[in-house]
Amino acid sequence: MSHPLEAIPVLTDIVEDTPTAVAAFDPATLGLDDLEARLTAAIHDRAEGLVHAACRDMEALLLEQVSDRLRAELPSLVARVMDEHFQDAAGGG
Repeated sequence: MSHPLEAIPVLTDIVEDTPTAVAAFDPATLGLDDLEARLTAAIHDRAEGLVHAACRDMEALLLEQVSDRLRAELPSLVARVMDEHFQDAAGGG
């Protein structure tokens, strides 16, 4: 493996210190715009699904709580209404 001596730089050679021009970063050439749009849509869809699931869970919990309270209060409510009815009937009705 032989190299010509002219192609090998030596420490005494002058090296230019000017930076080379770097091409401007263009997200479109890397497909980042499409990736950003797809990520945004996927995250939005997931967040929407989580919110809907949370709403359904809260609705089910509230329905259960209301049902339990009604079951607990119903006997006293029925008794009170029946007492009022029969007191009114006995009093003059």
